[in-house]
Amino acid sequence: MTSKTLRFEDEFEIRNLISRYCITTDNADADAFMACWVPAEQFGGYDSGAFGTMKTWKELYEFEKHHVGPGGGANGKRHQATNVLIEPVSADEVRVTHDLLVFEVAQEPRLIATGRYDDSVVVRTAAGWRFKSRKLHVDPGYFVLVEQWKKAAGAGAR
Repeated sequence: MTSKTLRFEDEFEIRNLISRYCITTDNADADAFMACWVPAEQFGGYDSGAFGTMKTWKELYEFEKHHVGPGGGANGKRHQATNVLIEPVSADEVRVTHDLLVFEVAQEPRLIATGRYDDSVVVRTAAGWRFKSRKLHVDPGYFVLVEQWKKAAGAGAR
């Protein structure tokens, strides 16, 4: 295998990692979510844009526990990854870019947010492929929707 070739089995495992990342959030399982990441000493950071930047594994874990916990922003949502692009860097590292769709599912089902994970660093570990770092760009339409929700909530409070 050359340094820029990815075996089918590796691509399959990386695609499952991306799905597991979304499903563990939807299932409010912060521990399983963190199992998608490299160990703390190898963690390269998570920049979720408007939702914050976590520089350590522990900061990400605390964020995820709140995010999926009671009152957290992920409650009642379903996250889906689309347009997955996996680009090998070496036999043990790839860069992954994919789009993210977030649906409301606890109330009236609807698409509520979109974004893109750009150039996530995914590395081969003894436990399989794991995220080392990620950067999320939330599309601007989400913030327009948030402002509409705030206005609607303010009008209802009168």
